[in-house]
Amino acid sequence: MSLTMLRLAMLSIGSFIWLVTEVMPIGLLTDIAQGLGVSSGQAGLLVTGYAWLVALTAIPLTALTSGIDRRIMIAGLLALAGVVDILSAFVSNFTVMALLRITLAFGHGLFWSTVAGVAVRLAPHMPVAKAAAWVFTGVAMGFAIGVPLISAIGQWFGWRMAFAFCGMAALLVCAGLVVMLPSLPSQRRHFDLRPLLKEPKFLYIAGLTMVLVMAHFTAYTYVVPLLLEVTHSPQTLIPSLLLVYGIAGIAGNWLSGRAPWGASRVIMIAVWGLLATYTLLLLCGHSTVMVWVNMVLWGMAASALNMAPQSYAMELAPSEREAACSFSVTGFNAGVGAGALLGGTALSTIGVHSLPIMSSALGLLALVVLYWGKRFTPTKTA
Repeated sequence: MSLTMLRLAMLSIGSFIWLVTEVMPIGLLTDIAQGLGVSSGQAGLLVTGYAWLVALTAIPLTALTSGIDRRIMIAGLLALAGVVDILSAFVSNFTVMALLRITLAFGHGLFWSTVAGVAVRLAPHMPVAKAAAWVFTGVAMGFAIGVPLISAIGQWFGWRMAFAFCGMAALLVCAGLVVMLPSLPSQRRHFDLRPLLKEPKFLYIAGLTMVLVMAHFTAYTYVVPLLLEVTHSPQTLIPSLLLVYGIAGIAGNWLSGRAPWGASRVIMIAVWGLLATYTLLLLCGHSTVMVWVNMVLWGMAASALNMAPQSYAMELAPSEREAACSFSVTGFNAGVGAGALLGGTALSTIGVHSLPIMSSALGLLALVVLYWGKRFTPTKTA
């Protein structure tokens, strides 16, 4: 394996660690609530509040830190994740835990706004989508392997040990990045946020990403109720179905990174995959085989939507890649928060069967927005 491939692999591992750190409270929510003496609903603020804070801070913080060497930035953010996770393992107060998650949220937008651009710089002769796919392979692996693993550690040894384990792993990856990455001086000492906010292309990136993510998370946030009540899957089968979803996501990420089309075409195909998924959810009934097929299709479509919006953003703004990614990260996290809120409201007022229908409507809206965005003709990059 060449040095470039090793560096990309290290970035992928860093993305894996950050993804697990980000979503860890979801799988350990009940245990954290009990350990800190709060309700599950209050503990849930560690997830929803985190997403909204990232949406608010990703763009301005990326602008403020645009002059920092990217090697120092990426390694420092992994160090931040490691320290926050280890400190979280020792807290006994919910307020302190919330403050730690707020600190981590500030780093989240910076990490995801920067890491794909770093991958492209490390492999300048590789297509943008393929270089970005290395980063998002870590995300797909995180969902497929990291989240179940950290949940298992939490069940076996307690949620505090899960945080400590993840924190130590983050610090090890930080050390590896310091050793393996070359100096990556900022390609732009500063970017002015005000003209970017006035440029339709960047607002389009954020808006498209938000609608795409809402089309996924309005339903996926409540995937367990959907599987139990809509497809009538037994409780004992849920972990296996989610594992298949994660493994399919790895395959979808690999295929997306090697697709012979631009990122906009990948997005379009992924949205149609989501629409097929939601149709199958409502039609498969008691068919176990169709449920398995559905989870494979859902996992592949969702993994493409994790990666393709940032690849598309970099294609649309090749000279402002980090700025474009920061708008995409903002849209992504706003979509997570809005999708979870919309889905939760629909679940409690209309019922679980409304979730695939609402998500399908958002998917169709995303296709309209994507078509409208053809006016921002992507610049082809190597």
